[in-house]
Amino acid sequence: MNNLLTASEAFAALQKGKTVLCRYADDMSDFEDLDQFTASVFGRPGFEFCLKIETIELAGITLTKPLTVDELEVGTEVFVINPAGFIEKHVYQGVGYGIVTMVDGGFAQRDLDNARLQYEALCKLLGGKSINDAPLKTVEVLEAEDKQTKKRTNKKHEVKVEQPVVIEKPTEIVAKEAQPAIVITEQTNVTASEDLLVPATNNPTLDPEYHKTLDTLLQRVKESKTPAEVNAVYRYTRTWSDKQMDPLLKATHKRLTELADEKPVEIEPPSLMVQIQTAPDLTTLDALEIDVSARDPQIQPRLMDFVKKRRFELENPTSKATQEPDPDYLLGDGF
Repeated sequence: MNNLLTASEAFAALQKGKTVLCRYADDMSDFEDLDQFTASVFGRPGFEFCLKIETIELAGITLTKPLTVDELEVGTEVFVINPAGFIEKHVYQGVGYGIVTMVDGGFAQRDLDNARLQYEALCKLLGGKSINDAPLKTVEVLEAEDKQTKKRTNKKHEVKVEQPVVIEKPTEIVAKEAQPAIVITEQTNVTASEDLLVPATNNPTLDPEYHKTLDTLLQRVKESKTPAEVNAVYRYTRTWSDKQMDPLLKATHKRLTELADEKPVEIEPPSLMVQIQTAPDLTTLDALEIDVSARDPQIQPRLMDFVKKRRFELENPTSKATQEPDPDYLLGDGF
């Protein structure tokens, strides 16, 4: 069972009240409780994290607690206990996949071994006869069959396109009324007339939907009153390329700078960026560095640049560098 977490995932799980274990990377020893490590493990490389799965005892057999719905993510392997005497292996495909019902009923485990233990415990509890090492059956979503069904359905409703008649007269133009109407169907081939309407380009920044979303996010950034509202726009840009992100990054940086210069609202603490820039000592800066790992991955590199800069200033209080512009390594693309 692969239960490894990244540092940011481990920190987020810890905030949700889950028990997180840690060990040194490339170390085959067992994971240990976090209280055996310093708080800076979340911001430093070389550590591995995992969730501690709680166990239960059923009919004298110890096994992990059944899988819960809130643990499901697309691609998660799920092992379902089937009363017929075998274990079904599913791969969660997202919304609409029936595996949720089985997980919600408590009949699913994260790995095959615990699924077999749960099957054995249920049989023992109910007085039935269990099968040693219940066989595993892999249940796959028949995507190929679904595609064939859709293809047959589309073909059934397809309307043939009537091709226009070409009159070979060098100086005569066919009247508009004489031209047959073109019926748009679900065919995948693009006709020559459609090519004239679609610009031949693979540039994602020319996508009308991208510009519509970008304009909306830029307006939201402009109207944001707090750094949290500014940073919230990144949740809508996870599939964007660096080139698509560039105008939004510039806008958020500008707005965060404006908010930092404004008088802070008494009911809200300063933004994380401002706290980093004004950290009074290295101990405070280490604690803020941990907070960075819990922020959106899109803005973590930028915040870490401020951490590096402030650490350099605190370790070299008399250095001339504290009075000069930002070093080149702190200036990312577009800033």
